Order: sequence, then structure tokens, then C-alpha cells
Amino acid sequence: MNQVRRKLLKDGLTLAGVLALGSRGWAQRYPSRPITLIVPWSPGGSTDLTARALAPVLEKDLGVPVQVVNRTGGGGAVGHGAIAQARPDGYTIGIITLEVVLPPWVAQTKISADMFAPISLLVLNPVAVVVRKDAPWRTFQEFVADLRNNRGRYKASGTAKWGSYDFARLGLLWKLGLKDADLPWVPTQGAAAALQELISGGINVAFVAIGEASALVKAGEARYLAFMTDRRFPAFPDIPTLKELGVDWTFASFLMAAAPKFTLPSVIDRLDRAFAKAVQDPEFVRFMTNANLVINHLDRKASLAFLQERTQAMNQIVQALELKF
Repeated sequence: MNQVRRKLLKDGLTLAGVLALGSRGWAQRYPSRPITLIVPWSPGGSTDLTARALAPVLEKDLGVPVQVVNRTGGGGAVGHGAIAQARPDGYTIGIITLEVVLPPWVAQTKISADMFAPISLLVLNPVAVVVRKDAPWRTFQEFVADLRNNRGRYKASGTAKWGSYDFARLGLLWKLGLKDADLPWVPTQGAAAALQELISGGINVAFVAIGEASALVKAGEARYLAFMTDRRFPAFPDIPTLKELGVDWTFASFLMAAAPKFTLPSVIDRLDRAFAKAVQDPEFVRFMTNANLVINHLDRKASLAFLQERTQAMNQIVQALELKF
């Protein structure tokens, strides 16, 4: 994907020319034609559902059509690359996800967070520590104590190796002073497969989004031990956060609206205002609540800081645990 970075440099030089000709008038006319919103993942997933629920609300504010386009493949690389390589004119934007801050994915695809101009953080999907209903641990503290005394005995899953939920596990192990091998990871095709493994006894603990395990928990087939959140989750107020339990670790997959790097700040501001209004739309809020997706809006400056902090945290995990990939 080195061509991605070359394309960014070329567009950066092109943009300098646009600025020299006077960008203020051009930006004031934005938007004047349809906007393409790229989704790097398949139809029906949380990223796609969020984008399609947002599009009609954005259209009302922006006054132009917003066309959702799925660009799938390469574990998200095709779609993220399409966003990064688009002309930085505000007419092709997209939804970027956690992959852009995961070191193994970045190393493989050569697509990193600094190749995008953040617009608005939209959604956080906090991760839970989930066990079977008959697991021997009644609390998270009991699980950790047992894990320390039986390193390597228990198995975990949630997604593929080096995937987002794997990094949720790795971050927890890092904060507990443990190593990757102390809680081995069993690769699966995603949360649904991991939860099936959990219920069937193939693994002992699952790291998945809170909403992904909620049906099993409500059915009495699984239990939450803790949430990787800053504060308690409204739908499950009795479940403690890791921070309450003395573990300084939060983790959530995220959905963030972003444009190609070098997009004019005035254009980003206009889009940020549109997304800020859209996430408050009653119909959108109702849809997201029913889909167990947690709206967590940040403006463009706070979104940039969030992206930088997450990138730093993921790199710290790699260094602290001496991971090789």
C-alpha cells in the first residue's frame, strides 16, 4: 500500500495550489454536489448499519445526497485505502474503525491513523469479559486470582489473532502484569463464533462487545464479569468496570467519520457540525439503541486526540508484551 502514501503526498501538493487560489470562497460553497460515504465493511454489520441510518439525517442538514458505498476486502484495507486515497475535497469521506490503530494491521496494510482527517467519533462498542453461566468464578477478582495461579491453563477468544478483541485481552494482561501466553488466544471468525466456543466449552472466557453477548446473558447462558468502560453501562448497572476493580484499562471498538488527510479544516468543520446534529436525531438515537450500539460523539479536535491516544496505547501494548507479528 505504499501507493497510498504517494497518493496522499500528491494530493497534499495539489491542495496547496487550491489554497493559493483562495479556498475561502470554495469552502463557502461546500457542499454543492453528492457526498460519498465509504464503509470498509460488508452490508449488515454495525459500521454499515450506522452509516445507512446516518445518511438520510445528514442529507437534511447538508442539502445534498449522501451515498453509502461498501468497499470491502482485505480485512478492511480496501475500504480504508479508498478513503485515504480519495481527493481531499470533502466529497468522499468514510467511516474508519479500530483497525487503523492496531499495529499488526497497520504493518500489513501500510494504512495508519495519520492518513485521515478525523471528523467525528460516532460510536464506541465497549468490550466485556464474559464467562459461561457455570464458570467457577463469581467475580472478576476471582478470575484474576485463578489466572495468576494457573498461567496458560485457560483459553480466551473473541476474534482472529491480532484482531480488536485480542488487543482488548492483551491490554488487560499488560495492566495485570501478565503475558500473552498466560491467557492463550484461540482465533475465531468473530464474536458469534467465539461465544459459541464459550458455551460449548472450547474456551473459558470471551472478550466481545457488551451488546454482542447480551442475548446469552439475558438467557442465563453466560455472565459478565466486568466491562472495559469508564463508567457503568446503563443496561447492566450491576456489572463493575475494570477501573472500579483497580485495573486502569478501557477498550472499545469505534466508528469514526473521517476524510482524507489534507481536507480543508473549514470543510471538516462543516461536516463535523452535520454529524453532531445527526447523532442527536431522535430516529437515529432510537435505531442505535435498538441495535445495542453506543453513540459517543466527539468533535473533530477531540476525535483526533482520541485517535492519537488509542494509537499510543496499542503501541505500548506491543512494546510492553514484546509482541512479534
